[in-house]
Amino acid sequence: MTRREQGAWPAAAVPPRLWQQTEWLAGCIRESATGLAPHYVRSVRANVEAVLESTFALTLDHLTPAERDALVNGFVAHHGAIEPAFHQIATELVRHVQLRQGEGWLNWPWLRLALLEYEWACLCVEIDEAQVPRPLAGEAVEMGSPLWLNPTLQLLTLPFVIQQGRVVAAGQAPELCALFRCPAHQLVSQALREFDVALLQLLGRQQGGSVAGLAAQVHIYRSGFDLLGWARHFHRLGLLVTQPPSIESPSIERQVPPFQGDIP
Repeated sequence: MTRREQGAWPAAAVPPRLWQQTEWLAGCIRESATGLAPHYVRSVRANVEAVLESTFALTLDHLTPAERDALVNGFVAHHGAIEPAFHQIATELVRHVQLRQGEGWLNWPWLRLALLEYEWACLCVEIDEAQVPRPLAGEAVEMGSPLWLNPTLQLLTLPFVIQQGRVVAAGQAPELCALFRCPAHQLVSQALREFDVALLQLLGRQQGGSVAGLAAQVHIYRSGFDLLGWARHFHRLGLLVTQPPSIESPSIERQVPPFQGDIP
């Protein structure tokens, strides 16, 4: 058990014998001592592999069998989990790769690391506890309509695009992307222009403002811009809502840092 793991346990509340047994079992799993704790060793590794297959399918397509085994082995043997619950394995895998990459133990192309982080962001949006307001029957966006950002929204800067399930490196300029869960509970990855991002950031600072109010501010910079049409378009996609979200609105400043590299 690592020091980080030990720090997460209230030592005074854990009986010494249970502590020793936990230490022994963790050591067996880390060292793949299949002769001592075969069921636990197989179970833990199977859970990690299942998360890789279900959450990081695109990334797995760019790993050789040897690289996949090395990732699972390294994670089980060396990573001290901060949030060890089963549903947090994906987050811990990302932390492990980032840490080992930073320490020089891994030598992943930057584009592959960005892809891993993108798939993790997709998972975060899917399991976000925020409730996305459903549009009312016959609801239409007009100049007086208030606007809020979808509470699951994340703005990402990506060094690739995904076309028909294939990952293609972006050109010289990174791709701007809005990642969110629509009212129908579908994950949406929407390409954006720089001006779209600027408008979303402006709206993020004044949630609940009207289309007319936003249009008046935009008119100073782009007098002919059809802001109402823009708002209606992104409202249809589910990126914008006309009802206040049930919990705190998102911080749209969270971004995956731009990466450079190639997927081999």
